[in-house]
This record gives sequence, structure tokens and C-alpha cells, in this order.
Amino acid sequence: MSKSPISVKLIEKRGDEYDIKFPNLKIPVTVNHTLYQKMLHSNAYEFYDQPVKVSTSNSA
Repeated sequence: MSKSPISVKLIEKRGDEYDIKFPNLKIPVTVNHTLYQKMLHSNAYEFYDQPVKVSTSNSA
């Protein structure tokens, strides 16, 4: 029996961190770049398209 992939949504990218919205969770989950790349290439997750908010840091 094959499980269907979980539909997730990339909400925001901040540097090396990604906020991902999972179904049935009220708040997004923050993951690092390595885990995000593993999720992108995994059959367990399905990312659906939407505009992504990219935060920039203004440090002196």
C-alpha cells in the first residue's frame, strides 16, 4: 500500500531557514537548508506553487 505525499507550502525564506506550512498545523515549521533540500527531493512531500516571501537582513 502506497501512501500519498503530504502537500506542504513554502511560506517564507529567511537566509538559510525555510518556513513550511503543513496541513493540520496552525503554525509553520522552520527547517534549515539541508532538510529543505531533502524534503524537495523526497516522494513523501509535495510542494505546491505560490509566491514566496523572501526576507532580507539589513545589517551594517
